[in-house]
Amino acid sequence: MDLGNTLFTLGIIILLVALIAMVIVFQGYLSAKYDLPGRATGRPKKKSTTFLDEGEDEKKCEICYGKINEDPIAKCACGRIFHEACAKPTGSCPYCGTSYENMEVREPERTRCPVCGKFLKGSICSCGAVIRRKDDTFVCKCGNFVDAGKPVCKKCGAVYERTIMKVFKEKK
Repeated sequence: MDLGNTLFTLGIIILLVALIAMVIVFQGYLSAKYDLPGRATGRPKKKSTTFLDEGEDEKKCEICYGKINEDPIAKCACGRIFHEACAKPTGSCPYCGTSYENMEVREPERTRCPVCGKFLKGSICSCGAVIRRKDDTFVCKCGNFVDAGKPVCKKCGAVYERTIMKVFKEKK
């Protein structure tokens, strides 16, 4: 083999490798932009995860550190919330000094299920939806915190299956 044929063959090989690399990059770009894998398999593209925003009923009283639940709250201008029963005897906010009379006293805002719209207690709705929190955990039916990455409750042994739920909104 002479030097000319060797260089020609090497040039062809380099050109083919570059062409294959360009095809792979272009295919990845189209796949990401147009969801080609989802269309080819018939599975929908994964949607963004819905996290359970903590409602006031899930927060803790800044005086006794007990869970608010459905008890009436006193919300201070500084943003802290207390059980009304804890704030009233103190007479003022222990953090900023705002008097109890200047606090907003009302029922707490409760968390709703993003799937069916019912009020939630914990992370599991009566419709079966399990909504994880921003720290990637949810509360099992037994009250134990479960890691969403390993969805098996260590306390009661309940096993949770990860599925993608379609959220239907009412048409007005």
